Formats: sequence, C-alpha cells, structure tokens
Amino acid sequence: MAAQAPGIHIVAKPVGPACNLDCTYCFYLEKQALYGGKEDFRMPDEVLAAYIRKYVEAQPTPVVEFVWQGGEPTLLGLDFFRRVVELQRPFAGIKTITNSLQTNGTLLNDDWCRFLKQHGFMVGISLDGPQDIHDRYRRDRTGKGSFDRVMRGLRLLKVSCGMKPIFR
Repeated sequence: MAAQAPGIHIVAKPVGPACNLDCTYCFYLEKQALYGGKEDFRMPDEVLAAYIRKYVEAQPTPVVEFVWQGGEPTLLGLDFFRRVVELQRPFAGIKTITNSLQTNGTLLNDDWCRFLKQHGFMVGISLDGPQDIHDRYRRDRTGKGSFDRVMRGLRLLKVSCGMKPIFR
C-alpha cells in the first residue's frame, strides 16, 4: 500500500492586515503600508473563487482544511463567509472540507454564531490572559481594552450556540 502524500496547509488572510484592534505587539498592522494607500484589503470574489478551487485541487489528502485569519476576518462580514461556503460546496462530494476562523471575537453576534455552528467552523479566540494583561496589549483604536468585548463574543459562542472555542 503506497503512503499518501502529506497535504499542504495555507492560512488565508482575506482582509489582509485590516483589524479593528490596535494591539501593541501586532506586526500585521504595519503591513498596511505595503498596499500603497489602498484602503480596501478585501479579497475580491474572483480571487476567492480561484483560491478555493486551486487549494482543493492541490490537496492530495481526503480532508481540505481552510484556515481564515487576519487582521480580523470578521470585518469582511457574514456575506463573505457565506460565499466561501457556497464556493466550497461543489467539492464536498470529492473531499471533506473544514473551516477554521481565528478571531479576536469582538465582532461576534448571534448571527455569526449561528452561521459558524451551522457550517461546522472551528473557532479560535485570541485572548492574552486575565483582563489586566489582555487589556494592556489588546486595545482598540481609541486605546480602550478589548477584554470585555472578547468575553462577550466567547459567551455568545458557548451559550447561544453551544460551541467550544479554542484559545490562542
């Protein structure tokens, strides 16, 4: 029996460096300067479609794992991720498709939670520890700590949707 070739793993950053937080240690925010003043970092639909198709076709394994992170990927809105699932659907009979979303959790609401659960997304929540430590480093653009908003998003995932987020 021949050994199966290992799959490749790519982390997609469909909103580039754009984020609603201004973490003191984040090196992605400085990457905005690489875009030459362009303010819309959103992955265009034609690029998204090509990425999904080519990524699935390149996988020698039966499971294709999509990982979405940012900046903050939820800035793209639910319609972007509805499109992701729609573009992945034709491959579902050929491969097992999974999705993971790494988020700071501050923009999660009931609609996001229902969508993520319905489509089996694994969700990672970025949390730097207890509130005093987290808020020291993970602040928004006005300098306000984000701990309470992250915990609100976490509660929504756990209580409203019964999901088990992963902390990173």
